[in-house]
Amino acid sequence: MMRSSAKKAMTTRAQKACFVLDHLIEALGNDASSSLRRAAILVDIDQNPGTTQSEIMDRLHIHKSAMNREIEWLYDYGCVMRQESRDDGRAVRLETCGYARKALSGALDYFEGSHKNLQIFLKSFNNILKQEKPTLRDAKIIAALYELRDAPRQEVLARVPGSTASSSHRAYNTLVQEGLIDDG
Repeated sequence: MMRSSAKKAMTTRAQKACFVLDHLIEALGNDASSSLRRAAILVDIDQNPGTTQSEIMDRLHIHKSAMNREIEWLYDYGCVMRQESRDDGRAVRLETCGYARKALSGALDYFEGSHKNLQIFLKSFNNILKQEKPTLRDAKIIAALYELRDAPRQEVLARVPGSTASSSHRAYNTLVQEGLIDDG
């Protein structure tokens, strides 16, 4: 335990961001194409075990149809469990489970267990990327560039887990086209 804490204390902010994003990608079934919104929903469910879809929508200001799709995805990929509510037959209680819970725990270690700070971390990438639906892959490319500075594209893209080479290259090119990163 002490080694782990010492190791985390010696990492740079960019390295920490990369590690946190790796844990989030793992929590979402090693799918780097998962949106930052989906990651935020998973973090919210972990913070509020037994929450309902309506409660999440209120907290995160997400439209019902988008929330339905995200919850279905999280359930289908084994990230969350559903339980019928004893109080309301229409309500379904949600909580994280399995590999998603374990990987989220790893991400939360970098924020002293604070779900709020992890949500702020995700919002900051949302603000940086300013895309319609930014992904964990996009955030990982930005974090890896910050960490590696002038590294060649291949080295940056090699740091993106859960992603094919072609989709990582497309994401990188999109970030260049949108002026978020420089390919020079």
